[in-house]
Amino acid sequence: MTDDITRLPDNLIGLDDQKKLESYGAHAISHGWATRYCWSNDKQNNPQFEIYRGGANEVLAARIIRHRIEDEFIAEDAEGVKTAAGTLGHVMFKLDQSLTTAHENQPPPA
Repeated sequence: MTDDITRLPDNLIGLDDQKKLESYGAHAISHGWATRYCWSNDKQNNPQFEIYRGGANEVLAARIIRHRIEDEFIAEDAEGVKTAAGTLGHVMFKLDQSLTTAHENQPPPA
């Protein structure tokens, strides 16, 4: 038996997934679906990736979190309604579809 302690990462979203999400944020900006992205924390101090659109009066376009118990990624809209859940690749694919639709159907905020 060893005295080593296994330390699990506090961050739910690993470094590889962080890079994928930031790359996705740049992808959304390059398509004109977003103007910026950022990292923040929810009330339980869990990391969340947010994508914004608009200029001076920007609005939240989408948020991606990772659910601790279900061990899946979840995309939410600005109201907190789940729009996709599953693997990160699946969530980003579904988010592509919803951001495209929102971009086509809504004028950009002032």
